[in-house]
Amino acid sequence: MRKGTEIKTKIHSPFSPLLMEYTMPQHYVDKLNTYGDRVYADEIKSKNLDSSSTLVGNVKQEHAIEDHIWHEKINEDTPSYFQWVGGCVSLYIQTIIKRNKYSQDEHGESVPANETEKQIMKQGIKTLKVLKSWIVNSVAGDFNPTHHHIGGLSAAGWLIMPESIVNNQEREYAGWIEFMYGESLSLLNNKHPIKPQVGQLFLFPSWLQHTVYPFRGSGTRRSISFNVDFTV
Repeated sequence: MRKGTEIKTKIHSPFSPLLMEYTMPQHYVDKLNTYGDRVYADEIKSKNLDSSSTLVGNVKQEHAIEDHIWHEKINEDTPSYFQWVGGCVSLYIQTIIKRNKYSQDEHGESVPANETEKQIMKQGIKTLKVLKSWIVNSVAGDFNPTHHHIGGLSAAGWLIMPESIVNNQEREYAGWIEFMYGESLSLLNNKHPIKPQVGQLFLFPSWLQHTVYPFRGSGTRRSISFNVDFTV
């Protein structure tokens, strides 16, 4: 390229909501599955914890998660699931601050963080409140229509996945979750489909629209979802 005509560029993409992926340690996946199996096998508990009337999903089972499951420790050396999720939320908010405040201004200089933001970067969030949490057991034909949640942040994660989804034996997007943001316009992709995997957990703003597509294979697709608020 001729000298003086080089293409110089810097990418700015400030408008996208943050969709942050985590990997749940296996002991949390095992604990939640043990709990889900126990609720499923107990007809009375299953009925008492049934949340299908308050959720939008057209699925086989949706059970609320009892508070003690959040706070029980597997052993003395392992944080509770509540503590682990609190760390995830802190990291999410810290990442937002880095993206929004530590970027460069029009002069190429870093935008300084204020005192509150500095405190969050150092110590994380102050408090976490679980507004609602549930485990969903889906079978062939079940789906979740486009919807959003309540609270500050929400999560979607997976505990069991049918082999037909794992081994790509389904039609495209079957059993997948898809997030949507903004309008469908030229040069703008407003949909983000994700093939779920056991142990994945995504945090996102509660207002972010998403849907879950049905699948046809045998087996159960088990997921966990929750809504949280926090203070900083």
